[in-house]
Amino acid sequence: MRARAVYFCFVLMAFAAAICVAGDSSMDRGTLRGLKAIKVVVDPATTEMEHEGLDRQRLQSAIEQKLRDAGIQVDNDANEFLGVTLSSARGSRRGPFSVAVGLGVYQTVLLNRDKTIKSVTETWGDQRVLSTTARNLDHFVSGAVDELVDQFIRAYRSVNPQ
Repeated sequence: MRARAVYFCFVLMAFAAAICVAGDSSMDRGTLRGLKAIKVVVDPATTEMEHEGLDRQRLQSAIEQKLRDAGIQVDNDANEFLGVTLSSARGSRRGPFSVAVGLGVYQTVLLNRDKTIKSVTETWGDQRVLSTTARNLDHFVSGAVDELVDQFIRAYRSVNPQ
């Protein structure tokens, strides 16, 4: 029962977080217009996720290659970045993982009321919430990231046609 309560709380947190971030609307896609290059940053996964075989470097390399294959320039010196966030909860040591995978484009923005104030914020993004066993963790997370990168590429291409 405790595992279900943890899972339920995690799902609620993930949905609440989704309300507070950028999305994939036409306005959000518009913020990608003119983007010439992007770097990829994969936030560290939890120790438990890494212990179960999730490889952050492999994820980053796969994302970068997918972007290059789509004709999107990857540049580690770019100010704008495609960020991957990974959050997880687990009710018990042997129970399933509840995982939230987020992908967002972060850009420097200026405040309208005071152009001297700059901030870095997510201007486009989406996420996936999934539940999986430890054995399938890497496979399911990689699949979710792959799906989100495909979505980003479609969004990017919608405002930056080749």
